[in-house]
Amino acid sequence: MRRGQHSGMASKHRYTAKEHRQVEHIEESEEARGHTATEAAAIGYATVNKLNPDAHRYTAKEKRQAQHIIDSEEAAGKSKTEATSIAYATVNARSK
Repeated sequence: MRRGQHSGMASKHRYTAKEHRQVEHIEESEEARGHTATEAAAIGYATVNKLNPDAHRYTAKEKRQAQHIIDSEEAAGKSKTEATSIAYATVNARSK
């Protein structure tokens, strides 16, 4: 099997190549305005999601998984924002 190929279930791509380019452009602009790289990335993805909200929805199962992770992270002392970020990053990584 070649690098990047997975056996079994097909990989889900939440963003198209064009959307990734849009996010990169927005990130560069936001960093130039003084935002941190993390803040700029969050703004970039939020903006792209706002442009086409139906394309980037999570399934019910993914939402349940994220909520379970959020609950666990909050119980471990993380803030709601940090727990949510960790949860959806984990769900995104698992869906590849």
